[in-house]
Amino acid sequence: MASTLNSNSNNGIEEELDFRKEVIYFIIVDRFLDGCPVPDKGSKDELFDPSRTHWGKYWGGDLKGIIEKADYLKSLGVTALWISPLFEQVDALRGEYTAMHGYWTKDFKRINPRFLPNGESNSLKESVTLKQLVDTLHAKGLKVILDIVCNHSSPDISGQKGVVTDDGEPLADFNNDHNNFYYHFPEITDWDDEFQLIHGEMAGLATFNEKNITYRNYIKSAMKNWLEAGFDAFRVDTLKHMPLWFWQEFVTDIKKHTPSTFLFGEYGFGKPWDERAVAYANQSGMSILDFGLCDGIRFAFSGSQPGGFHNVQKVLDYDNVYHRANELVTFIDNHDMPRFLSISDGYNLELATSLLMTLRGIPCIFYGTEQYLVNNTNEGQDPYNRPMMESWDLSKKMVTIIQTLSGLRRANPAIPYGSHSTKYLSDDIYAFTRKYRDSRCFTLINQGSESTISIDNTELPDGSHQCMLSGAHIDVVDGRINNLQLTFKAAIVISVVGAPVVGNTVVAFQVNGYATKPGEAIAVIGDAPELGSWDFNRAYVLEYVNANTWFGEVPFEIAEGGRSLRYKFMVLKANSQGLRHGEDLEPELQPITEALTSRHCLLPESGRLKVECLWNSLEIAV
Repeated sequence: MASTLNSNSNNGIEEELDFRKEVIYFIIVDRFLDGCPVPDKGSKDELFDPSRTHWGKYWGGDLKGIIEKADYLKSLGVTALWISPLFEQVDALRGEYTAMHGYWTKDFKRINPRFLPNGESNSLKESVTLKQLVDTLHAKGLKVILDIVCNHSSPDISGQKGVVTDDGEPLADFNNDHNNFYYHFPEITDWDDEFQLIHGEMAGLATFNEKNITYRNYIKSAMKNWLEAGFDAFRVDTLKHMPLWFWQEFVTDIKKHTPSTFLFGEYGFGKPWDERAVAYANQSGMSILDFGLCDGIRFAFSGSQPGGFHNVQKVLDYDNVYHRANELVTFIDNHDMPRFLSISDGYNLELATSLLMTLRGIPCIFYGTEQYLVNNTNEGQDPYNRPMMESWDLSKKMVTIIQTLSGLRRANPAIPYGSHSTKYLSDDIYAFTRKYRDSRCFTLINQGSESTISIDNTELPDGSHQCMLSGAHIDVVDGRINNLQLTFKAAIVISVVGAPVVGNTVVAFQVNGYATKPGEAIAVIGDAPELGSWDFNRAYVLEYVNANTWFGEVPFEIAEGGRSLRYKFMVLKANSQGLRHGEDLEPELQPITEALTSRHCLLPESGRLKVECLWNSLEIAV
């Protein structure tokens, strides 16, 4: 699969190679900022609580509030804004709860009027505020991610359930479902039962029948409308509750409409040892939120599970099961679990964030984390994990950490693209190096007391290096850090940035599916000089990410009009690299290529092309 990422002419943002360099900030709109305070935020004021003591009601956050804080978000250093669902919701109370969260949708093609100034049209094409939001965030260099829901609409509220309109026109009604828009099965009781996961209800929510082509056409057309409104990416709710074939069709249509769209889904509490969760990550066409790593980090700092940082390493040891481990979206808390500060303290929050920002994956910060926002009522469980944003202080230490490490992620390709090598591991101390070409990022986290350690083979160049967070100087001699004195609750981050890959056209090749052994390397060979012109001794050797993933950026010289490229991947066996074509090799040292004639893609005149492939498993000797 190949996709071209050029400069985005619609918003002026320089497109990076997918989302791996981004830092996401997740906002629940209603709890961020009230940008147009008025006595009545909607048509039914019993749903709005200006006292902000009824946790299930609307508190007044809106799109104007996000616009007002665009400069704050830019200063914070985040580069992409994940916004909770903006769809028009059922405007009624269910007990003490409203749809302030955005998951009880009435119309997927209209905006929740409670997030707009009173009287403004909530049509996607007519909303002045929505356009202002997207334009403002793009002007600040921020990509915009919409939280979308395809699995369900609304629960039973006052006798109405699953009433959906299509841009205001009646479309579906769970209680009068003559078009078979919905499944009508009971609540899920067995969460390991595939049939129940797909067909059953969660919390009484009306579950769409994805086999219905009219439904599929409606939901896809709705999401395309949001892309046309300027959104750059989707976070997809309840991924595990719809079949893989649906997501494959959905992603195909979305990317046909807007090829650069990045999608990541919520496979709730999925772990890398859960084969179904991994299948969705590898085969749905989108990335997923990394609940496994979230648990590992929370266990490491909260002490709720023994083993400390071994909990983190356990998850990372499974990275080879993923096709795109470096594109998993990582986090330490979200709107469905207690905030990190409800399970640990501020010192550990700072350390956990430093770890999150330098590990593999795309880090996501929950709104207010940078301001140490927390409410510990009922141990911080939902809805108390969704307090109102209270502070915008850019002098906080957490802000400085995010600013510094967000900039580092964009400057040092070892973090978003590279491999992970653990250098020191104990319950309280974790050190690792991320490596890509001649770039390195070394991170050490000490959540324990003062101590002195030495670390071999850091893979850092010799000399004196300065910690990005503390400014302290650390000497490396023969690749070793000797007698490093660690202070209480310390984080060390050392960055070495090598020469970037530059070219008018750069192709990022990634191949999965061949489990390389120590000493082996994967290269890409093809009909261009940059790929050796089919001379396997001059093929372009990719960089190791993990045993299942090899990645590399190749600059191409492209004449006007672009160019057709034929290529394939090959494995260079241990001790065979550098030998001339035609030299006699033992059979076990013979290079192997994929069992196909060739692959093909069209190179653009400029920009970046992302090529992701699965190795053809039948091996044929060169």
